Amino acid sequence: MRLTNKIYIFLTAMIFAACSSSDECREETDVYMQAGFYTKTLSPTTNKYSTTSLSIDSLWVNGLGIDSFLYRDKKSIKAIQVSLKKTEMQSDFIVRFNDITDTISVFYQNNDRYYLSLECGCIVVHKIDEVVSTNHFIDSISIINRDINTANAENIQIYHF
Repeated sequence: MRLTNKIYIFLTAMIFAACSSSDECREETDVYMQAGFYTKTLSPTTNKYSTTSLSIDSLWVNGLGIDSFLYRDKKSIKAIQVSLKKTEMQSDFIVRFNDITDTISVFYQNNDRYYLSLECGCIVVHKIDEVVSTNHFIDSISIINRDINTANAENIQIYHF
């Protein structure tokens, strides 16, 4: 009976050791373009613009070709994260700021595919070429960081005057 218990404990320990996950799967594998919302105000004394973060009261974001909303009536939001299409070189988003709707089109290159493992898959990173939008709420868009990867960095700034 004692030998049977020791064998049972040994086999159980071996099964748990064999089921441990790979360290690579703990790495961030999702790639998002990050966009912050800003406003520019002209100082009457210095005659220079200053940039401040803008909080949107009600935000809706839907990617064209995607069945569901990426953001649905989010309140007091200052930034968003959206994923770009991995097999195309353009992604379009319909963005509703309160009651005003704009369309944002992002043109980019799919640069590298980093293969992690069979279980984890690969990572596709992007490089922004151009971002254009309609100008109902959005005044302008600036590209801050062209490289979209797993780093948590802001890529574009969306301005409203």
